[in-house]
Amino acid sequence: MIFSRNLGLISEEEQATLQGKTILVAGVGGMGGVAAEVLVRMGIGHIVLCDFDIYEEVNSNRQIHCHRENYGKFKVDVLKNEFLKINPNLKIEIYREEVSLLNVEQLLNGVDVVVNGMDKMKASLILERTARQKKITIVDAWLTPYASVFVMDSTSPHWEEFLDLPTKNIPLENLTDEICQLAVKKEVQFTLSHFQPFSIIKKEFVDDILNEKRPRPSMAPVVWLSGVLMANEVFKIALGLPHVGHRGIFYNQYDHQLIDGNISVFKKKIA
Repeated sequence: MIFSRNLGLISEEEQATLQGKTILVAGVGGMGGVAAEVLVRMGIGHIVLCDFDIYEEVNSNRQIHCHRENYGKFKVDVLKNEFLKINPNLKIEIYREEVSLLNVEQLLNGVDVVVNGMDKMKASLILERTARQKKITIVDAWLTPYASVFVMDSTSPHWEEFLDLPTKNIPLENLTDEICQLAVKKEVQFTLSHFQPFSIIKKEFVDDILNEKRPRPSMAPVVWLSGVLMANEVFKIALGLPHVGHRGIFYNQYDHQLIDGNISVFKKKIA
């Protein structure tokens, strides 16, 4: 049995529960790709992958199954092939497209939990607001140099409300690139209020990233740790176990410290 080594940590009944779950992973590059693989190896029976992108050489430093033979191939195609090697009985759907108002209803059809591995604000808001309306729990991670994860269920504030993002209350069809970029900047302000990020990355570098003058740096340890944390929250949600909340947790992989997302500290820093 593929998943027999899970038994003892979980029961046969719990393994069967995982087999019966459908998980959508939107964005399967760094964190999303790792989260998806962990979910497959955990025994999730039905997975939906959505990503419009192809593998490139610059992805090789952190994205699972990205290597020279796969450059130029759609990420969802590669992952489908690899995941079926792990579990031939896996039910898998792939979408070679970006999350949008045109496809979000179809993507969420029959889904139990959403994993957001995307780094585009507008697509994330489309996915997460729609999932929330359908009372589908969402697992996400913050944009930070530290590993992180947070969970929004139907009873918790949405991250737009939690952080008072400028996108809050604006209809999805009216969201502009400019307002979404302002929301990204505020999210990053929140994440950088935890630990000592500027001992890792220079403030000027962050400013250049936020002003789209350079790409966002990303290394395998923080990406893979976050991906595993995301999959672990899906596991707990699927089995009805206590899980992290909407504030999330931040894991300092340098000093091995773990803290909750702290909105009060953030508000003091930006006051």
